[in-house]
Amino acid sequence: MVVLIMRTLILALLAFFRAALMPRTTLALENAALRQQLTIYLRTQRRARLRASDRAFWVALHRLWPDWTRPLVIVKPETVIGWHRKGFRLFWRRRSRPAKIGRPRIPRRHISFIKRISGDHPEWGEDRIAEELAAKFGIEHSPSTIRRYMVPRQGPSRGDQTWRTFVRNHAKEIWACDFLTQYTALFAVVYIFVVMEIGSRRIVLASVTTNPTLSWVKQQFRQATAWDVTPRFLVHDNDGIFGQCGKAVSVARGDRRRSYRCHLDRWLDEVIGIEGIPIPYGAPNASPHVERLVRTLREEALDHFIFLTTDHIRRAVAEYVRYYNGARPSQAIHGIPDPYPELKLPPPRAGKLLALPILGGVQHDYRLVA
Repeated sequence: MVVLIMRTLILALLAFFRAALMPRTTLALENAALRQQLTIYLRTQRRARLRASDRAFWVALHRLWPDWTRPLVIVKPETVIGWHRKGFRLFWRRRSRPAKIGRPRIPRRHISFIKRISGDHPEWGEDRIAEELAAKFGIEHSPSTIRRYMVPRQGPSRGDQTWRTFVRNHAKEIWACDFLTQYTALFAVVYIFVVMEIGSRRIVLASVTTNPTLSWVKQQFRQATAWDVTPRFLVHDNDGIFGQCGKAVSVARGDRRRSYRCHLDRWLDEVIGIEGIPIPYGAPNASPHVERLVRTLREEALDHFIFLTTDHIRRAVAEYVRYYNGARPSQAIHGIPDPYPELKLPPPRAGKLLALPILGGVQHDYRLVA
């Protein structure tokens, strides 16, 4: 870069001395010829491409010659002034830069200690490793420095089970429940309570009421488990209808103690034998299966009607639940949750396509009949 700038300046000085030794007539004719060629170039080219050495030449000329703007035609004088300011900033930025940039590197021996410990115990965090090094080796490093050299974790920590793994391993033993609201034509609020079996995606229960209470919810679970079909876990949100305790309540049961966050969990555990699992506060994604069911119920059924009464909503929900369980293929399980008896038989090899209307034609149950 510096070589190019010096070369450009030397060539410019040689041209200046050559022009000083030329006769005035010859110099005027040469200037006229060069200006005519420059005019043609400006007429045919929209924008000239300048190198860094060209910019440096004009910046130096701007400092040496007061009338430097008179012969300038390829760029504006403001552009040259901008080059000068940019070079000034770059120069002083380089002069102000410290000798070494960034955090100083720790000794290689310490890095090997951190990698060995984090590799042997991926469940240890940077704070634990920092305390280990300080207490036993006398090595003081901040947790952020230790995090920089730790071995990346591969999957979940050893001995730690994620929520997704728990749900996948116990899907056949988990039910999930949730409320959704629907308005009638007279703006009455109707509550729809749905319970889903996670493993099969089957809707176990779908009830409708205008006055949901804790007693009403308990009665729904009595009906859902009346046929000795009892799950091991129930995943639910922190709805106030479930009788939130405000803080966890610890109760002694035999030789162990159980903690409950709502009255529903305590009743389920003591009466039916179901362990309630409330999801974290403000985390609906912890119960994605029933949340997706709520969205499906709205998009495929409820959003297509203006309901007049509560019974109207109850009939629509009941008809859609029968279709959902018996004839609607689920993308999650690649099948039908609880297919109708005729759908369990092999379909005919040749037949006619038949569309059975659901909810007056909002949805269709397609069959192949002989």
